[in-house]
Amino acid sequence: MDNGWNIVVCVKQVPDADDVSIDPDTGRLNRSDAEAVLNSPDYNAIEAALSLREAGGGTVTALTMGPPTAGEVLQVAVGMGADDGVLLTDRAFGGSDTWPTSLALARAAEELDADVVLGGEETTDSSTGQVPPGIAAHNGWAQLTYVEELEARPEEDRLVARRDVEGGYERVAAELPVVVAMGFGENTPRTADLHRKIYAETEFEPTEWDASDLGVEDEVGMAASPTQVGGMATADPVPREQSMVDSADELAEKIGEVR
Repeated sequence: MDNGWNIVVCVKQVPDADDVSIDPDTGRLNRSDAEAVLNSPDYNAIEAALSLREAGGGTVTALTMGPPTAGEVLQVAVGMGADDGVLLTDRAFGGSDTWPTSLALARAAEELDADVVLGGEETTDSSTGQVPPGIAAHNGWAQLTYVEELEARPEEDRLVARRDVEGGYERVAAELPVVVAMGFGENTPRTADLHRKIYAETEFEPTEWDASDLGVEDEVGMAASPTQVGGMATADPVPREQSMVDSADELAEKIGEVR
């Protein structure tokens, strides 16, 4: 590790949550109805990756899977400071759920000789939180989830995390290679430097790999995805009683009646 760690940060292009809708017949998101943006928790993963590089050297490579337009989120990561980006794009990936998605990302992380893989704790378009643990499972690597803070110990080839747990926190050390699911809002993502942002948008070109490059062409896509939507229904609004009070004492009395 004389030259520092190979740090890979997984990012995803998702529909803007403010504009998203769901097809009632298929149960799938209507992605065309909303603007495509970088998944919000991934900003925290990018910041954590850049902070690890600052602490111990090395490189940060942003990694995403999606259509060619998904390269836009790699531009965001490079604008923030990532050294490079890799786009996994192939029609064979279409319809992949979290299992084949994490497999493809795991194979790419191996190809990049990753020491640390980071991702946001979940994505706003599915909120499963399964992909970072899936990468670790496919590769047989250690994993750290619900992470609040990270401490690099390059001399020990270990990463120490402060993890959110019910009622408090715990500190866990993991040997490399390790996959980290960074908690949403647990750090303050930096603003892209203007010159870096211009470079990302005008000069940066991601490396592109397809399913055959990773040797997973028969293990991805809808046919390889075990998740099925069993059904969905719209919840009826809950009726709420409203009343006006004239004083704090009356309010306290009303609250006591409800309790």
